[in-house]
Amino acid sequence: RVMGKHEKGTPKEIANRSKSKGLQKLKFYCEMCQKQCRDANGFKCHLTSEAHQRQLLLFAENSNQYLKEYSNEFRTTFLKILKTCHGTKRVRANEVYQEYIRDKNHVHMNSTVWHTLTGFINWLGKEGICHIDLTEKGWYIAYIDKEAEMRKEEHQRKAKAEKDDEDRMRNLIDAQIARAREQQGEVEEYKPSDLMRTDEDEKVEFSLAPKKPTAEDLKKPSAALLEASGSVFDRVKKEKEIKKEPREDRKRSRSRSRERHESKRHRDERDKPSTSHRSRDEGKKKSALDEIKEMQEMKRERENRKDYWMTPGIVVKIVTKKLGDGYYKQKGVVKKMEDEYTALVKLDDGVVVKLDQTHVETVIPSIGREMLIVNGAYRGAKALLEAIHEKAFEVELSINEGHFRGRKVRVPYEDASKIA
Repeated sequence: RVMGKHEKGTPKEIANRSKSKGLQKLKFYCEMCQKQCRDANGFKCHLTSEAHQRQLLLFAENSNQYLKEYSNEFRTTFLKILKTCHGTKRVRANEVYQEYIRDKNHVHMNSTVWHTLTGFINWLGKEGICHIDLTEKGWYIAYIDKEAEMRKEEHQRKAKAEKDDEDRMRNLIDAQIARAREQQGEVEEYKPSDLMRTDEDEKVEFSLAPKKPTAEDLKKPSAALLEASGSVFDRVKKEKEIKKEPREDRKRSRSRSRERHESKRHRDERDKPSTSHRSRDEGKKKSALDEIKEMQEMKRERENRKDYWMTPGIVVKIVTKKLGDGYYKQKGVVKKMEDEYTALVKLDDGVVVKLDQTHVETVIPSIGREMLIVNGAYRGAKALLEAIHEKAFEVELSINEGHFRGRKVRVPYEDASKIA
């Protein structure tokens, strides 16, 4: 009598399924089909199956590619466990390997280019990935953290760039001050001089405190009050004398006063700078301000310009035919970033595909729609599309948020994309 299989979801079926995967006898495991057989009879039946024969034909066509893929997966997973669980500490290589094979779906070492764990450890030491040493208890390894060195180099590079910017700004300000002095004429510079004494016996005295007035000085009337009191009577007396002047003398005095007024007005006009000089000075001040703005723009461009630009929420267009003619020129929305260069894109028909940024391009919407600046000085800012310059392959945008709200900028097509 042939016994039937247990129903799906029953404890017996779950136990059988768990036994059929992973840590059983390695000699009954087929790496190409990723199938674990429980005994020799089952493994023999699998070797003669049609599915296994097809996999062997695929392996024979390009064996190096399969070995390379299995080796890369084994190396990546092994180093991930070493880095996350042990860091840069010195640990036995066999302990790390035991942690690695706990996963039932791990890649077996006999399917890689390394036949033994010793060969793999020697390769890690040769490539400079780990420090290795052999003891009586076996091989010991310690991971070399190169990210810390890279972060340190990046910090030093940024500090040097900031210092260069500060020096450049200081030189620019010094040049502006020099130009302003040249425009105003030569200014007398006060320099320290030596003290020349003609008489060596002469004493040098300093008066630091004013002399206090005595009681007699306080009782005496002030000279300023006397002048003020005398000036009132003198003014009245002069007015009476003016009234007694003859008419001709008064005419002559009025004409002299007019001449003095005219000459004073001409002197004021001569001393006052002309409008052309003022406009020229204002233009120079404005050009200096433009230079500072241009330097700040260059600094932002240098800090925000990256070789990757895709970000979630933007619309992109597929420009490759590797996915088939059905996907060529289709548009989609970036849903999730796998890494800095690869993203999951949901197309208009609902299909989600994994694309590299070299296979897509930005999308320019109609005028008045909102876009996201994805690269350059204003990376990450939202803006409204004002105009499209087709000859220059640029778009004119008006930033509508953040510190630069209201600023109008022109960026290339590839630096901005439509927002979903």
